[in-house]
Amino acid sequence: MSPPPSADDARPDDARPDASGPPSPEPLPPSRFMPSLTFGEWLVFTVLAGVIAATNIYSTLLIGWGDTGSIIAVLAATLMLGVISKHRPSVHTLNLGQTMVSAGGSVGFAVASYAAVHILEPDWNPSWPVLMTLFAAMGTLGAIIGSTVRKSMVRYFFPSGTACAVIQHAVTKEPAPGERNRPLFMLKLWGSIAALLTIPTKISTRDDGAAVIGDLELRENVSVGVDPLYYGIGIVVGPRVGIGMLLGALATPFWITPALAGTDHEPATGDWVRWVAIAVLTLPTFATIVYAYLFRTPPVIPPGFTPGVTGYTPPANRTFVLGLLGVIAALVVGYCAESIFGIPWQATIVTMAIAWPMCIVNGRVTGDTDINPVRLVAVVILSGFFWLIDSGATTLLGMAVVGGTLAAVAVDMMQDYRTGYLVDADPLQQTTVQFFGTVVGAIVSVPVLVLLLGELGIGQGSSLPAPGAQVWAAMADTMTGGFEPSAQLVQAVIAVSVIGSAYAYLTVWPKTARWMPSIFGIGIGMLVGIGPSAAIFVGGLIKGVVSFFYTSGKTGEARIDAAQEAGNDTMLAGASIFAAGAVLAILLVMSVKLLEILELEWFTIAH
Repeated sequence: MSPPPSADDARPDDARPDASGPPSPEPLPPSRFMPSLTFGEWLVFTVLAGVIAATNIYSTLLIGWGDTGSIIAVLAATLMLGVISKHRPSVHTLNLGQTMVSAGGSVGFAVASYAAVHILEPDWNPSWPVLMTLFAAMGTLGAIIGSTVRKSMVRYFFPSGTACAVIQHAVTKEPAPGERNRPLFMLKLWGSIAALLTIPTKISTRDDGAAVIGDLELRENVSVGVDPLYYGIGIVVGPRVGIGMLLGALATPFWITPALAGTDHEPATGDWVRWVAIAVLTLPTFATIVYAYLFRTPPVIPPGFTPGVTGYTPPANRTFVLGLLGVIAALVVGYCAESIFGIPWQATIVTMAIAWPMCIVNGRVTGDTDINPVRLVAVVILSGFFWLIDSGATTLLGMAVVGGTLAAVAVDMMQDYRTGYLVDADPLQQTTVQFFGTVVGAIVSVPVLVLLLGELGIGQGSSLPAPGAQVWAAMADTMTGGFEPSAQLVQAVIAVSVIGSAYAYLTVWPKTARWMPSIFGIGIGMLVGIGPSAAIFVGGLIKGVVSFFYTSGKTGEARIDAAQEAGNDTMLAGASIFAAGAVLAILLVMSVKLLEILELEWFTIAH
């Protein structure tokens, strides 16, 4: 799930409300399913889809946060296409690349959530080809779900989709003589810095496996992480999420552990931490989304955009082709889900039937809040339909994986449709490249997940805490009788859920929202620990300080413009740091495996 940008949702005076409607389009000949991309463009977009899928797996398992990579895809594609071609890519070409790469990133996020199965079954090892086929089919079906509501969804806000459209226009604009392409410059600058700083934080040349540069220890049990990826995430999500994560992380050593010390519950401290975090991440987080509807920001069309000018006419057989593809994808999902997870076909049908309308609901939520609440689908399936099967937690988790993957892909597709709507792109061709992206994401994600789990482990006490996967695994285990919480723990979970749901109102009420730590951040912080949370807090603090200096001394329109510039610049810098750090971390893991094959021991991955 992508957290909301923390820049002010300012509305320029010359921004045109979506409600006014686009100009009457001029009809064109029927669209083609396949876009007219060059071989080099297909190659660049394919590579980036695989890269973003891999980085999403790593970051989601590390910190519980993933990004579809739309902004990075636009910047990286512009940079790579500039190397292989003298022609500047058009905004429509970049939009197709963004959509394809985003699809790969969505599948990467879904595969990272599937890792919950490995928490419950460490020796789980299904067939790679069947698993790849399952995720490719689920991604295809999710894209089709997203396409069914495109016309209505593009009218909503979708902050990330709107921001990506603005950046596409910025990088395709012909610069004035001597003018620097600011977005590309920031990508190269901050990406290079992050890549260099990542190396000593991830490798070890010592027998004890410690990193060349380890976390900064402030006192016993209190440290600050040094991985640049944490700071990149903090810069993107802002101070409210950072403060929430730090508070959640500090709750374990300074609240929960002391409270249980000397009691009969002390041996189960880990269970208390996990379930209190789950209590924070479920009902209160969903309550935040509900409350957000009371204070929605009106959707706007940014200055310079005229969506709807081009009247794309779909081919006569579009509905038949997409419908047939959807049926085939659903059948493949049913077969593969039974083969891998042992899910009866009727349970898979129920899962897809429940997930479809929930994907649409999630899309509507994302349109206003920029949060894709994938967990909402998974939690409903885990808690409401465990009676459909009696094969254990792994099978139940398989149902959550099916529903969660559909939600991840379908809703992220709606973000891309919003971008395409603003830049007046062909929606049918957006859908087509989405199919390609999901296949690429599935092919890359499965071996990357196996590689990371083999080298770094998963769950509490490992290098990959996987907070989201922990939530899914704990819920599935409990629903199938694998874990029976004490009465006191149940009471604590209920109390936290009620108090958290009340507190959630303060996080969206305009009078208090900007000062309230994120409830989502609190829950994630409890699961990932102090080191990463403190680093993300510092990243968020940096964003806040930069925004303050951008807007200091300005009023009126000048302040609005400065706040928007601060939001764009910090998002570009943070996303560049995040992407570069995640990519290099994966490359280092792959390098260690290669060195092992060559029987060389230059360095190992730090523990």
